[in-house]
Amino acid sequence: MIDVDKLDLARLDPDDMLRRIRELPKQSGDAWANAQTLKQPADYAHVSNIVILGMGGSAIGGDLTRTLVQDRCPVPITVCREYDLPAFAGKDSLVIGSSYSGGTEETLSAFAQAAQRGCKLMAISTGGRIAADLRVYKAPLLTFHYPSQPRGALGYSFVPLLAILHQLGLIPDPWPDLQEAIAVMQAEAVDLTPEVGKTRNPAKQLAVKLHDKLAVFYGAGILSEVARRWKGQVNENAKAWAFYDILPELNHNSVVGFDLPKSLLSHLLVVSLEAPADHPRVAVRQTVTRELLEKAGIEVEVVRAQGTSALAQMLWTIHLGDYASFYLSGLNNVDPTPIGPIAYLKKRLAEQ
Repeated sequence: MIDVDKLDLARLDPDDMLRRIRELPKQSGDAWANAQTLKQPADYAHVSNIVILGMGGSAIGGDLTRTLVQDRCPVPITVCREYDLPAFAGKDSLVIGSSYSGGTEETLSAFAQAAQRGCKLMAISTGGRIAADLRVYKAPLLTFHYPSQPRGALGYSFVPLLAILHQLGLIPDPWPDLQEAIAVMQAEAVDLTPEVGKTRNPAKQLAVKLHDKLAVFYGAGILSEVARRWKGQVNENAKAWAFYDILPELNHNSVVGFDLPKSLLSHLLVVSLEAPADHPRVAVRQTVTRELLEKAGIEVEVVRAQGTSALAQMLWTIHLGDYASFYLSGLNNVDPTPIGPIAYLKKRLAEQ
């Protein structure tokens, strides 16, 4: 196996995905400042629901927002990863299109339906078709400029949504918690950079454990969609299989399947993402779930989030997972940036 402390980053990471990962704390602060420039019509504060449209790296910000604020936001938030807008969306709905490129076909399809139904519209993008549509609709558009794959621009797909909800009077001011999140990520990153050896680098240690394993990430509450983020980062950065599951739901089905197939069990690694913000009963479930996994002979690794606020715990865990997926890409001897199969899919879809 390649020594994780001796990765040839100049060869393996020519497009500098590592820089995008390093910059998440700064990105988060810059995205907050950029969102303060957005002007919203007064009637946008009077909605019965919010639908966030997006796919992949542009959609995850919506899911993180939903899980973070669902206990405080008085209106439901739905994330739509489909061509078709949910039937309930109408004139009292705020529909936010999140598309890094502005050309995501599923998002554009649902966004056009939202316009036809008279929904209140808004978008977050670097430009493209969705930006052009917003100018026609004379609806709010938040643009940003950050050269990256969409997954590398998480701060710009997540933080502005929190700013928007606060501006609409739907959630308390998240800025103090975001300041803490930025600080804990900066402190965390000191131990995660390539210059820090494996013995003191938690991200490198995780990458070594994940190497040649089929990864399954568990999360609950504020970390349920963080588990999705870890799964996606292993898929796209490390070019490897990975899955995620959510507590407490997995205690009502997945646990029954831990024993089979026997030939697979030694190849699995379950990473349990756990946070102080977890419900006390979920914390008990996490302990018992680990016992069941270990009884089945399945290796389990626990990651405990740091930080005081839920937002800090969320972003601290995301930052660790991003670094771990990067080092795993090195151990897999692959460039973390290209997404060849997705490019192939888009090409084939364009031909139909």
